[in-house]
Amino acid sequence: MLARPVLHVLRGPRQRFSSSIRPNPTGAIRILYGSQTGTAQLFANQLAEGLEDKGLKNVIVQALDEKPPNEIFSPGDLHLVLASSTGRGEPPNNARKFYDWIMNDPSAKLDKNVNFAVFGLGNKSAHPNNYNVVGKRLDARLSEMGAHRISDIALGDDGGCIEGDFDEWVGNIISNLAVDEKGDGEESREAPVTFSSSPIEGEDEQHKPQPRENPEVAELHKKSKRPMSKNHPSVVLGPAQSHVVRRDLFHLSGSNRFYAENTEKLQVLDNIILTPDAGESALREIRVSLKCHHADTNSEELSYTTGDHFVVYPRNSDAIVDAYVHMLRVDPHAIITDNQNESYPYPRGITVSETLSHCVDLGAPPSPSFSRMILGREDLDYVNDIANPRRTVIDLCLQAGTKLSLEDLLYNAIPMKPRYYSIASSSIKSPDQVILVYRPVRYMTSNGYLREGICTSYLAHKGAAQRGLDDTAFLPALVSPNPTFRLPRDTQTPVMFIGGGCGVAPIRAFIEERLALRSMGHEFGPAILFLGFRNPHDEVYQGLVQEALEVGALTESEIVYSSGCNTRGRCQQMLVADLVRQRGEKVWKHIQDGGHVYLCGGARTFGAAIEAAFLDIFQEQNMNFDEANGYLRELGDKGQLAEDLSD
Repeated sequence: MLARPVLHVLRGPRQRFSSSIRPNPTGAIRILYGSQTGTAQLFANQLAEGLEDKGLKNVIVQALDEKPPNEIFSPGDLHLVLASSTGRGEPPNNARKFYDWIMNDPSAKLDKNVNFAVFGLGNKSAHPNNYNVVGKRLDARLSEMGAHRISDIALGDDGGCIEGDFDEWVGNIISNLAVDEKGDGEESREAPVTFSSSPIEGEDEQHKPQPRENPEVAELHKKSKRPMSKNHPSVVLGPAQSHVVRRDLFHLSGSNRFYAENTEKLQVLDNIILTPDAGESALREIRVSLKCHHADTNSEELSYTTGDHFVVYPRNSDAIVDAYVHMLRVDPHAIITDNQNESYPYPRGITVSETLSHCVDLGAPPSPSFSRMILGREDLDYVNDIANPRRTVIDLCLQAGTKLSLEDLLYNAIPMKPRYYSIASSSIKSPDQVILVYRPVRYMTSNGYLREGICTSYLAHKGAAQRGLDDTAFLPALVSPNPTFRLPRDTQTPVMFIGGGCGVAPIRAFIEERLALRSMGHEFGPAILFLGFRNPHDEVYQGLVQEALEVGALTESEIVYSSGCNTRGRCQQMLVADLVRQRGEKVWKHIQDGGHVYLCGGARTFGAAIEAAFLDIFQEQNMNFDEANGYLRELGDKGQLAEDLSD
C-alpha cells in the first residue's frame, strides 16, 4: 500500500474557473489515475488527503481500469485525472482500455455536466517530442466531448522536478475549489495554511484539526517522551519482543503483506566486479538463483523469458535507519501494533526498525509539503533548496531543529519502491538463474553530502553465502514479464542492438540467446551492434561479443567511448548517438529491410539522444519533422523498434 501524506498547500494568486462550478455536497470528487510505476497513484493519494484535510467530502480515488470506460465519468462530479505517458507516448497499462475507448471509439460520449482537470506525468528529457502526450490528448479530448475544464492542464516533468509541478497544480485546484465554495468568484483573503509538527506562535489551537485518539492510547503517550504528531493518528507502539531485526518481510500475509504477489526469497550465487580497473563505479554482475527459498511458497522455481525484468525489494542501510531512530527518539524494537487505524500506510505487527528499513525510502528528498512542514516556512524554492541538492528528511530536521514525530515521518515520507533491472541472461542458456548488471551509485551532492543509491548499495553487499551469512545471501525479488521486448521469432530477421552503459545488460541477454540458438542449429540474418561505454576500462563482455562475431550470432560490432581514447589508439571516442548518425544510411537500410532495432540504456540522456539521431536520419530521407516523428512512433507500434530504457 502507498502512503497518503497530508498535502500542504502553498497558496498563490487565485485562478478562476472558466465558468462557475459548485460541487454538489452529495456528489463526489473523483481522482482518477493511470500509473505505470506508481508515481501517479502516489500523487492521487496525496491529492485525496489534501482535499479531505480541507474539509471536502466524498473524495474517491480510482485507477482508470477499475470501472468500464463508459462509467468512469459521472455527471455533476468533479474528475481530477492524473495520467502518465510511457514509452513514446503510450498510456500506462491500467489506463490503456479507457484511453483507447475515449480516443478511438466512435460511440464514446460524455455528459456535458462532467467537470474535469488533468495533471500529466512525463519526462521531457527522455522523449521531448512525445512529452506528456497522453495527458495532453486526454485534456483536449475531454473538452472536445463537451466536458467542462475547471483548470488548465498541468504538465509534470519527471526529468526535472515533478513534485514541484504537482504541488503547484494541487494548490491551484484547492484554491479554485475554495473560491467556488465562497460563491462570489472573488479572491480569498484567508491566510496561508501551514501543517506543522509543532504549534505556530499565536495560532488558535481550538481551530487546529486534532487526531482522534482513544483514552488508552492517550495514556500511553503521556508516559512517552517521543514527539507526537498534531496532524496524524497516533501510531501505537507495543513492547519489544526481540532485538532481532528481520532482513525480509515474508512472514507477513493476507491484507497485511508487504511484497507483491509472486515475490520470492532467492539466493545470490555470485557478485563480481566486471572491470576492477574501472574504479569503484565499475559495472558489476550479480547472479541469482530462481529456486524459491520462502517456506510458504507454492512454487519451487521462478521462470522467465529473455528480455524480462527482475524486480528487487531493497532495504535502507542499518546506519541510516539507526540515525532516524535516534532522531525520532523511539525504541527501534517496539512493535507497531494493529491499532485499527485504516489510514496507516504500512504493515502492522513489525518493529519500528523493520518499518524504517523496508517500507520507507529514507534516501529520497521529502515532498514540497513535507519540506515546508519540517522547515516551518512558506518561502521555499523546492527545486534549488531540496530536489537538486538531494536533501533528505534528516538533513532538514537537523537544519531546522525540528523534533519530528514518528507519525509525521511515516505518513509523509516517500514509500520504498521496488527497483526494476533488465535481465542480462538467456532463459535458454540459464533457465534456473538470472544475471543482473548494475553500477553502484555514489556521489557528492552540491551541499557536500555523500549519497549512495539504495538498491545498488544493497546489491553490492549481497553474495556472502560462502561465509554462512544467510541473511546477506538472499534477496526478495520477482520476475516481471516484458512481452514487448523480445527477439524476432524468425531468427533470420535482421536485428540491430544499440546500447550504452548499463544498457549492455539486455543486449548481453540477446547475444547469449543467439549463441544458444546457434548451437542448436538455427540460421541467422544480419546482426549489428552499436555499443558505448564511459572509457575503454569500463568495457565489459568483450569475450562474449567476440565469440558471437566468430560464429555469426553477430555480423558486425562497433564500440565507442565517451572519454579515455588517445589519438594513437584504435578506439573511437564519441557518443553512441553520434555513431548512429554517422551510420545513418546503414540504419535506414536496416529498417527498410524489415530489421528490428533494440534501444537499451538510460532514458534521460541516452534514450533522448538516440531518438534525436533517428529523427535526423529520417529527415534526411525527405521527411519533415512531424513525418519523421510519426514514422518513429509507427516503428514502435508495430514492434520493429523496441526499447528497454530507464533511469
